[in-house]
Amino acid sequence: MTNRVTITGTLVDDPKVRSFEQKGGAIEIVSLWLEVKDENRTDRFTVEINDGKASVAAKAMKKGVTAEITGKLRHDRWKDKATGRWIGKVFVAVDPGEGAVKSLGLAAA
Repeated sequence: MTNRVTITGTLVDDPKVRSFEQKGGAIEIVSLWLEVKDENRTDRFTVEINDGKASVAAKAMKKGVTAEITGKLRHDRWKDKATGRWIGKVFVAVDPGEGAVKSLGLAAA
């Protein structure tokens, strides 16, 4: 089975960078929020990039840029400590060697 998705849309906000300490060093994750419109609806997707090369490209992008993201569709779930309820999110993951991030144009002025 193959899990690959390509989404083309507009960045809703500037990329967000988070760093986590882990054995052997820090991990940097770049998050994007991509908006995809068609004639009937508008959808927004979260993209998490954990690939050094793709992260460099993503950090160079700004709000309003049209981007093409290729990665894997993922689902995370966790139990909220305060309420005990399960919470989940679906997102596009760009892992090392598993996807790509491309800018397709400049942001609108």
